[in-house]
Order: sequence, then structure tokens, then C-alpha cells
Amino acid sequence: MDKIDLSPDQKIYFRDQLRNARNEAIKDAEGFTELLFVFERLGSFLTKNMDGLGAYKTAITDLVTDPKLVKAVPEEWIAFHSHFDKLYDMVKDGRNSALHQGAYARHLTQHAVELSIILENALIKDFDMVSDFMVRDPSCAYLWQPISFIRQTMLSNSFSYMPVCEKEGEKETWKLVADYEVARYLRNVDSKGNYRKHLATSLEDALKTDAKPNGIKLISTESLQSGQSVAEALEIIQKSANHPGLPILIFSEEDGDKLVGILTPFDLL
Repeated sequence: MDKIDLSPDQKIYFRDQLRNARNEAIKDAEGFTELLFVFERLGSFLTKNMDGLGAYKTAITDLVTDPKLVKAVPEEWIAFHSHFDKLYDMVKDGRNSALHQGAYARHLTQHAVELSIILENALIKDFDMVSDFMVRDPSCAYLWQPISFIRQTMLSNSFSYMPVCEKEGEKETWKLVADYEVARYLRNVDSKGNYRKHLATSLEDALKTDAKPNGIKLISTESLQSGQSVAEALEIIQKSANHPGLPILIFSEEDGDKLVGILTPFDLL
């Protein structure tokens, strides 16, 4: 079988597929199914065949070329890491098993997540632009939306921050609305039982009261263009010691006003 060299766009595509499936698996302790589907799609693409995980092992293993990650680290820290080969076989055998519930399913999900993390790293280990690591098309909050919906979106997706475009006259400025600001607005002891009223308040109206203790305040954050380097992002993260984990907003290289992504230290791990 001829070796397939994935293009950068193809690597990003499968990395995103793995990342999305891994996020779903983390939400559901028995949610391994989508990860298995991504492994199979990747294997099928690499081999140009419709087969099983066993037949895809060589092609997928060839993607993982970092010997330190595959062998040295598991050998040195055997209590914390499994060999890639063993992980792959455990996932393959679990895929073929008829028992997919309870503790067995949870173990299979854990192994599939570990396998996906290794593959994600292998696919993008040589990439160095923020566009390669950012979360694309981020969910945004809008001034006309009620606080109840913004709260719901944050809870449903475990978001700590959401981008929001604030208009200052004719100028548009992108900032962040933070979960702790929403919580403070809803739960502040001075609200005197106005929780339900505050839930139904639009973000725009909640911002109008920012001079008062109960008002929501948006947070300014740094921004980069999609073509800038990870090194530049790390410099910003290092300087943001007062707000660790604060997302960086990523704008289009071609259209500097178009928000195309969001980047956090977590995305660079």
C-alpha cells in the first residue's frame, strides 16, 4: 500500500473531527461511538478502502512519527501512559465487542479519548500559526439576546467567555462577556429578588446599567490575525498573567473586521 501524505487542510480537517468527537466523549462517559467513526473515516481515507480498524492500523500508526510520544514517554511513565499500539488494539477490540455498556463502555471511551489525543498531536505537531489551533466560527453573544439565552449557551457548552460585538457610535469593538459577570448580575445580593427579571433582560440593557453594582461589564481582550504565529499568541498569554486563560480573538487575514476564531491556552496544549 502506498503511503498517503495528508495535506495541511486534510490534517486540520481530521484534527477538528477528532477534537469535536473527543469533546462529545468527555460529555458522555460512554460516548465513544463518534470517536470510533472518526478513526474509521481517517483509516478509510488513508488506505482508500472500506474496512475495519484492524486493517487501518499500519496507515494510522504511520501518522504518529514522534518516538518520544509513542514509546519513550510510556516506557518512562508506564503508570500514566499506554503504548500507542496497545491503545489502538484495545480500541479495535472494544469496537468489535458486543458489550458496549457500563464499565466496559467507559473504559472504551477512555482509551478512545487517549488515542485521539495522540493522533491530534501527530496531525498538527509541525503547525505554527494561530489559525491551525483556534476554535473556528466561535459561538458569539449578541446585544439583543436575553441573559437567559446567553446563560443557557454557556452552561450547555461549558463556556467561560463568549465574544460579543459592542457598538460605540459607528465603531464596532469586539469584547468578551464572562460567566462570572453573568453570575454576578443574576445572583447579586442587591438584586432583591429580581433574578427572573434579570434573566429576561437583554444583554444590551444589562450593559446600560454597568455604572451600577448589578450591571454586566464586558471585558477587553487581545486579538491577532489568523496568519500570525503561535509564538506571538504565547507572548500575549504570558503578558496576561492578571487574566490567565483569557481568550484571544482571531480575525481574518483578508478582512480584519471579521471574527474567524478564538484561541485559549487550552487549545495550544
